[in-house]
Amino acid sequence: MKKGLLLGAGFSYDLGMPLSYELTDVFLGIYNDTNVKRLAAAMSVQQPYGKDRPINKNAITNGWDLLFDYKRNNGKNYEAFLAGLQSLKGISTPTQSDRDSFNYLFVYFYDIIHHILCLYQEASYAIIYETNKQWFSKLENLLSDQETWIFSLNHDLYCEYLALDFNIPITYGDDKTLTFPISNLNMSRLITFGCTQRAKMSVDGGGYFKSTKGINLVKIHGGISELEYRDSSLLCNLKLDKPASRELALEFRLSNEMAYYHGRNKIPGGKDRTITNLAGELDIISQSMLTGGRKYSRTSKIKEGEEKLQIFDDVLRRLDQLTIIGYGFGDDHINFRISNALLVNGNLKVVIVDPFCTETPDCIRQFDYDLRIRRAACGAAHWMDYCVSGKWNVEQMNGLKENCKLRTEVRERVQHQLGG
Repeated sequence: MKKGLLLGAGFSYDLGMPLSYELTDVFLGIYNDTNVKRLAAAMSVQQPYGKDRPINKNAITNGWDLLFDYKRNNGKNYEAFLAGLQSLKGISTPTQSDRDSFNYLFVYFYDIIHHILCLYQEASYAIIYETNKQWFSKLENLLSDQETWIFSLNHDLYCEYLALDFNIPITYGDDKTLTFPISNLNMSRLITFGCTQRAKMSVDGGGYFKSTKGINLVKIHGGISELEYRDSSLLCNLKLDKPASRELALEFRLSNEMAYYHGRNKIPGGKDRTITNLAGELDIISQSMLTGGRKYSRTSKIKEGEEKLQIFDDVLRRLDQLTIIGYGFGDDHINFRISNALLVNGNLKVVIVDPFCTETPDCIRQFDYDLRIRRAACGAAHWMDYCVSGKWNVEQMNGLKENCKLRTEVRERVQHQLGG
């Protein structure tokens, strides 16, 4: 049987990563009347796009007002807030100055969200992962005898960590490498990334496993460890040739220290990071994380930059079973592709694993016949055991009940590091 997985935030919940509403609470909790006024005043006098394209103070104020309105209304989805901000920076906005100002705000908030996710990644790994990884030891039960495609909507590294710790071969499909020093002040410490030319990404790419056991991992929405280089033409990921998760976690932390210094001062960056190349010169590499309301286009036609969606389409046509774990069916570009695949691939069956999914989602309800759609009201780790044994692992269930206090500890550490 040809199997594939689609992973949402629920997959990483028992490993300590936040659900959308938790991340939103942490994000919104950073801001209050005092620091917002200070930040708005500081941003209004910046010139990120040069003297000829000044920032509009009123637009900056309107953007911050949008955040406070969202906070007052108990908003629970940071992506909805970012989508609202994106609509303000669209082509219908009256002036170039307005568009620049809203884009400046969007990039600022994007960087904050990215930073929070990085803090969660490190804190959850330190506090929860070693305790709970044992409950994910049956990950192999979800895989095919040959290659298994895993499409992740998450930005974390937990699929990679589990694969390394349980000796499951895993690849991003990279077929080249790129090496960078940590900085121009530390040229001897190097990090080597695997990389893929975006325009040549395909389901038949030479870097993926074929007819052999292993995970082909595609991060549809990018990730906190995935970077874009040379005007986004190359996707770069940390190499997965590590003996265990610990080494990959250390390299992830090290990669976040990549920088370029003028004298002893670090040159700042945001979504576009300033780094150092092997010649000791300033270079630029970008975060790949997709968030907000414009992750991908709204049509089924694949456009430049949507190569990962093409792979998703192609794989769905070949699968016998897609297991969807912890995904709330909130992304239209994912939903209609699953629906289309169920229409054109008569062999495809879907298993939805989510403790909160009590009904078949509307986008695939028409295919809920002859057991083509199955639901399991449980978490990822529970299903890894049950799908083969047919029995619930009571020891595992009791162990995972201890997560509440550990997750609180993770959140408190993140908030402390944010200065809250």
